[in-house]
Amino acid sequence: MPPLLHSPFINSKFRDIEEEIFSIISISTSFNHIKQIHARIFTLGLHQNNFITTKLLSLCSSTSSINHACLTFRHVSNPTVGLWNIFIRVLSQNNLPDETLKTYTLMKNSQIPPDNFTFPFVLKACAALPPSPPLGRAIHGEVIRTGFKTDPYIHNSLIDLYSKTGCLKEALFLFEGIAVRDVVTWNSMIAGCFRREDVEKGRDLFDRMPERNVVSWNTVIAGYAQNGKSPEALRLFRRMQSEGILPNEVTLVSVLSACAQAGAIGVGKWVHRYIERSRITLDIYLSNCLIDMYSKGGSLKDAREVFDGMIERSVVSWNSMISGLAMHGCGEDAVLLFEEMEQAGVEPNDITYIGVLCACTHARLIEEGRRYFKQMVEHYGCMVDLLSRGGCVIEAHELIKRMPVSPDAGIWGSLLGACRTHGHIELAEHAVVQLLELEPGNAGNYVLLSNIYAAKGHWDNVEQVREKMKGKKVQKTPGSSSIEIESSIHEFVIGDKSHTCSNEIYDKLNELAVQLRLAGYVPETDSVLHDICEEEKENALNVHSEKLAIAFGLISTAPGMPIRVIKNLRICRDCHSATKLLSKIVEREIIVRDRIRFHHFKDGTCSCKDFW
Repeated sequence: MPPLLHSPFINSKFRDIEEEIFSIISISTSFNHIKQIHARIFTLGLHQNNFITTKLLSLCSSTSSINHACLTFRHVSNPTVGLWNIFIRVLSQNNLPDETLKTYTLMKNSQIPPDNFTFPFVLKACAALPPSPPLGRAIHGEVIRTGFKTDPYIHNSLIDLYSKTGCLKEALFLFEGIAVRDVVTWNSMIAGCFRREDVEKGRDLFDRMPERNVVSWNTVIAGYAQNGKSPEALRLFRRMQSEGILPNEVTLVSVLSACAQAGAIGVGKWVHRYIERSRITLDIYLSNCLIDMYSKGGSLKDAREVFDGMIERSVVSWNSMISGLAMHGCGEDAVLLFEEMEQAGVEPNDITYIGVLCACTHARLIEEGRRYFKQMVEHYGCMVDLLSRGGCVIEAHELIKRMPVSPDAGIWGSLLGACRTHGHIELAEHAVVQLLELEPGNAGNYVLLSNIYAAKGHWDNVEQVREKMKGKKVQKTPGSSSIEIESSIHEFVIGDKSHTCSNEIYDKLNELAVQLRLAGYVPETDSVLHDICEEEKENALNVHSEKLAIAFGLISTAPGMPIRVIKNLRICRDCHSATKLLSKIVEREIIVRDRIRFHHFKDGTCSCKDFW
């Protein structure tokens, strides 16, 4: 396109010069065009023309020329309500909530009353700021006073505002008060429920919707995934497909996130194939999700293939791959990739350093860990974890005492976990005292201390901890293990007999128990945290959730196929020892992802080298 100042539009004779300028604006696409048009407007003396200025501000918004938009607006002596609205919209759409609200205040001070086009963008700005219910309620009051409370766009904006600022009750009150709700209203309310972790209400609203669009499905799938309910997110995705709703990129990101959480690599691979078949652009966001899904699903090879195939990588791409290598115990590879990242000129962030220190932790690279720690002094928690799990518990505690800031729960939790592994009762009690001040409702802290006492045979202390939990109404998170079979997630808890194949599972467990005994397996009964006889302890160990999941996997898959199990807590020592031996007996690779890391059991050994 030739420069606009030499455009034939300028040289031709229009009856209305405004139409001439408007025609030029309609074909403009860049910041250079804006500057030329603005200069021409001044030359013609039209910079006070509200109609032309409105069109110019809209062009500034589409080209993200915010500074020029501000300059253009300030040159207008008496802007109309329409011009105020367009400027407020430009600021709001470019994520400048503070400037949006300042401009709204200036508008009112200029004696220009807001209208129904003003409030949606002002309310959007309120919702974008840190939660401040009083501010939102003040704007809501102005909506009522100006008579726009029934406007559907404003109503939707109010629902969105209240749900984002934690006022779900007010949002629901507004929602139920609307006689006719469009799909945007429903979607806003559902998103608000999931955002405030009211999963049941969000699902209830979704089921009540008279009609749904792809955004509706995306909202509820993402809501389940973000609230840790990945199996339900995947079930909804299958239902979405059965109803003929085509997923878009947003859907796929949420589904891949759910697959990563659940370790559902089968569904994740289907999504990857769908992306390729549908010729959807594999951008950075989708690629990062695939790396995360494959890493957490136990297929490091596929994760690396996606990473190596990326033309452009963000810091998240590097972080995902480094963390994936760390989770799988490939500490040296993670460190090499971190060095490659630095050589590529990508600036590491907090997550990068956490990933590389975790890699050092899993590979026992203490010296390398110390070196990287100097690059990130603020991440004391990772260093405490590295030292603690490396057996340097006293050194870890000394480091905590030297910290220039108060240690958080994560740091004390790392120390407490190490105390359990290495039997430091007094230091464990000290760590628990600190943790109970920081997290009085976290059952995991009580459980860890109870485990330490139980391992030492201090049953009176175990009972005291349990009584304290009852008194404070703190409940232990139940352990569970899940396995994906033919794209369906099967979940088990200890002693579970609810599965339709329960009889076959227990028959397989008994068969495996005999084979393990013949191979020399001796149950580690100190993993049982109850004061019962040895025989009862052995029976209790035999029905741990991960063993049930493995048994189900063995009867449900072809010989030689790998078994992948996801456990929500740390795998116990007995299950770890039994699974090592079991992998050799059944000649299968058994992959277990617990709360700490991945364990690849093969030919009687584990990738963690008994260090987790």
